[in-house]
Amino acid sequence: MDETTREVRAWVLHEFGEDAEDISMWAEEDDIVQVLIRLSDKVVVSDLSWHTGKIIEEGSLVVRLSNWKPNSIQTRRMPDGLVRFKHRSNEIMLAAKVRAPEWASALLEEWLMSMKGKAALPKGKQHQISDLKRKRDTLRKTLDQADLSSIRDEIKTIENRLNSADDRLSGKRL
Repeated sequence: MDETTREVRAWVLHEFGEDAEDISMWAEEDDIVQVLIRLSDKVVVSDLSWHTGKIIEEGSLVVRLSNWKPNSIQTRRMPDGLVRFKHRSNEIMLAAKVRAPEWASALLEEWLMSMKGKAALPKGKQHQISDLKRKRDTLRKTLDQADLSSIRDEIKTIENRLNSADDRLSGKRL
């Protein structure tokens, strides 16, 4: 673990009272550090700066699991190159990076989805087994619906009708 990550982890522990489960650096330059942070019940997008060897928070966007709905985190590259992170009416602007803004929103959404999954797990083993069986049955039904053999047959029939109509229009068959 490098020095910057160690300092950011110490800052997270001080500010949020818990260790970061995961940290992803967005930008790290001389006097700024911009990070995506995963905590136990929220994700944080922070714009931090160094002042006399100490981390100072310039701004943060906190998305709590209780306020989050899938696909509610939006990222967009602005005309000036900065990347806007937005959740509901809160937003933060981070430095322009080569990474796509969608990468960051997907990472944050993935972290929140996994948190929600942990909270939604049934408690007993029998409940877990029943839940898995329901998911298996749903998946089987979806796969059955996705079977394309009937569609292929319909396409062949339509192609034959089109060829026949084309032949008739061109005068090959009367």
